Amino acid sequence: MAETACMTVRDIVTDPSLLPVLQVSANAHNECQKLLQLLDPNNAATTATIPSQETILAISRQQKILYALLAQLRGLNRDAILRVRETKQVTAQARQEIDRLHLQLQNLYYEQKHLMGEIAACESYDHIYRSLPLIPEEDFFNYSLNTQTQTPTNS
Repeated sequence: MAETACMTVRDIVTDPSLLPVLQVSANAHNECQKLLQLLDPNNAATTATIPSQETILAISRQQKILYALLAQLRGLNRDAILRVRETKQVTAQARQEIDRLHLQLQNLYYEQKHLMGEIAACESYDHIYRSLPLIPEEDFFNYSLNTQTQTPTNS
């Protein structure tokens, strides 16, 4: 049996800096509902053609509360926008650094490929020393020892 998940705004918005925005928004919504009840033409307090002084004061109080909450909500919205801009700037700087490092890595790969090609070209080059006639190693050592013993030392 499939359960229906009812996600609320608080389930979606988890950033601690945005939770006050939700709270003030809910408060403003409640105050709007109260103001609408006061202004409702079906309301017993406002059924008279001219509302009483008490009703006018209540409406004025609700408007002041609502305006204060809306001002607070605007300030929180402005703060959230500034945080978003700051986050975007930090993200852009990090992206630039990643792009720079990626380009540097690509340059190193290119250089490595080039050097591997140069090494392969050097190793496959047909040098003349490979075709020179060489004396056997044992003969070379004997000749070398004989030369050293015949050379007078200048001590």
